[in-house]
Amino acid sequence: MGADELEEGQIEARHSPRLPKSGLCQVLSMFRKVFIIIHLRRFFVKRLGISVASASPIVAGDARAPTDLKGLLPEQLRALAIELGGPAYRGDQLFRWIHEQGVCDFEAMSNLPKAFRAALREAGAIVGNLRLLERRDSATGMAAKFLFEATAGQIESVLIVDGDRRTACLSSQVGCALDCKFCATGRMGFRRNLGAGEIVDQLLQLHAAATQRGERVTNVVMMGMGEPLLNYNEVTRALRIIRHADGPTIGGRRITVSTAGYLPGIRQLAADDLNVGLAISLNATTDEVRERLMPINRKWPIAELLTAAREYFDKKGRRVTFEYVLMDGVTDSDEDAHRLAELTREIPSKINIIPYNELGDEGQATGMTFRRPPRRRIDEFLRRLRDNTDHTVTLRESRGGDIGAACGQLYRQQETGRQPATATA
Repeated sequence: MGADELEEGQIEARHSPRLPKSGLCQVLSMFRKVFIIIHLRRFFVKRLGISVASASPIVAGDARAPTDLKGLLPEQLRALAIELGGPAYRGDQLFRWIHEQGVCDFEAMSNLPKAFRAALREAGAIVGNLRLLERRDSATGMAAKFLFEATAGQIESVLIVDGDRRTACLSSQVGCALDCKFCATGRMGFRRNLGAGEIVDQLLQLHAAATQRGERVTNVVMMGMGEPLLNYNEVTRALRIIRHADGPTIGGRRITVSTAGYLPGIRQLAADDLNVGLAISLNATTDEVRERLMPINRKWPIAELLTAAREYFDKKGRRVTFEYVLMDGVTDSDEDAHRLAELTREIPSKINIIPYNELGDEGQATGMTFRRPPRRRIDEFLRRLRDNTDHTVTLRESRGGDIGAACGQLYRQQETGRQPATATA
């Protein structure tokens, strides 16, 4: 190299920008974190079969979304622990901290090494915790409703007292796409699916509320906001966590999944090794009326729904529950009672009669009027139904009418600033 070239090279070197050592370290650290997160995201998708968005409380499509460990099964947490360089049993410890101890902060998980906790944080892992916006307790003490903040909206859960039972009614989606005309949640439209961690967290928070009263949650029903079978993978993973011996430990005989009639989901659940109960929201005895009330009936009419219910019993050996909402002048006639008995005659089942829980603005959005039938009409419907069926028939009265306990009501009251409507007797 000649003198001129050397001098030119020296000049270029003198004037080249250099990062301070501290800045260089920050950049390298940032790249390291990005690499770990990208690597683990691929791990979650390929090895655990979990999409990043669905395993996260952050709205789908957010590339920065953290992974909620509350929505992972023990075997998935063990695989994660190994991927982070730790022994498999660290995953079991994580599961117990989250589900037995109710701990969400890695720093409080005292038997986990600091290096492992740091690796979890660097990997973008979190233990999600829904923010409670409002709680309402019924004057009777028979129900408590919880409104939680979720990305893209709000969700509701209800703790219901029924004798010795303490039932947690959980949501599976923010909003719902099925547009059932009598349902408050249907007015919201669909926002997004909930992750398994968000579903489990509803139960954990309701269980904590029950524990404060010296009680515990004994039953779980997926009957809150959303259609559970349209969020199949997240719902079933949440239920497996709920059933786990090191988790909330609620047996499958005490868990029920409710559907508006999504047949592919019913058949998938029937074929699954997850042993839980099935409830079908029938709500009408003719396709003409059901299509007006529940647009899903246009795709899968009553006859197909009944066939799927029979198949579920044949595969699982568990009676299906048919839920039937009584609406004055719409679904409560004597003929409806006789048809309901006839439709369900050959299917081992239970029938749950639910007097309509009024929203307070019926008819404004749909042009259809929905009211709770008078007491005498409810009693007459029940008498005629029981006279014509051998199935168990129960009447499910609202235990939280004063707190807007029906699906989506508290959300709508928050949106409109209204108080709960008082149902007619």
